[in-house]
Amino acid sequence: MRLATLLLFFGLFLQVQAQMKQPDPTVFIFVGDSVFPMREATSQTELKKGWDIQGINVGRKIRRYFSGAHSRQTTGAQPKFAIYPTTQALNDYALIRLRERRGFRYLPSAELKDCDYTRVELGLFKMENLPNLGFAVTPATPLKPGEYILVDLSQKPVNEYGDFKAYDFTVEEKP
Repeated sequence: MRLATLLLFFGLFLQVQAQMKQPDPTVFIFVGDSVFPMREATSQTELKKGWDIQGINVGRKIRRYFSGAHSRQTTGAQPKFAIYPTTQALNDYALIRLRERRGFRYLPSAELKDCDYTRVELGLFKMENLPNLGFAVTPATPLKPGEYILVDLSQKPVNEYGDFKAYDFTVEEKP
């Protein structure tokens, strides 16, 4: 009887959890004159242990990657984003170009601070004010074709491995 009550309570808890309100999106992309919310992607971490030679670790490597050969969101060379910062500042966001492999995309360096990124700030981006304390931002120079992420550099890791959330997109080549 106790087990049945416990299982019933657990089942009700899962239903309530699934119906909880999700946080409102804070980053959108312009497609023509329409605005669409961007989907967050969470990085994944791969640790290559290397070799332990007399107490010294050699060849240890950490790689952070995003699954899938390409992002589902495609855009032109000068994408326009709508960003509505909540607790972070606008210049906490940055663009990072990813490297590509068969089946996944990865960061050039395991840590965000070590990657070559373009911070969202005046001079590097064209900025416009939007209603409700938002900003429309467009890179001042066209992006090269490839895979990119728009990431909040001030965010806390989502797990003990240091993974983070980012908005991935693909810049298509011109036909």
